[in-house]
Amino acid sequence: MASRAQASVDLFSGREPPTWALAPDESRALREAVEALPVGTRSRPDVGLGYRGFTVTWEDGARATVYRDVVEYAVGGRTQVREDASRAVEERLLLGSRAHLDPELFTAVASQVQAAQP
Repeated sequence: MASRAQASVDLFSGREPPTWALAPDESRALREAVEALPVGTRSRPDVGLGYRGFTVTWEDGARATVYRDVVEYAVGGRTQVREDASRAVEERLLLGSRAHLDPELFTAVASQVQAAQP
């Protein structure tokens, strides 16, 4: 299993998303958390402008796109939708982003994540 990954938050239109490297232990733990989620049936909603979720890309090409309680997980040429009813993966990424984002940007992201609460 790949131990290196990068995370980003999709918040701006027309600008590159803020991106940061995950520590190897966090990368592995996040991948295990995503893979442990149950397979779901809903797709990620089209949310338009503003907060559109987090993306994690592992060095082996696997990718997870996380928005609210839906995680699209692409690995080995296959994409599955996973359900995260507790939104633990999104919360973990939000908390981990604090050390990598400007304080004002983190506050904006956190408020958008909270606004996306059902």
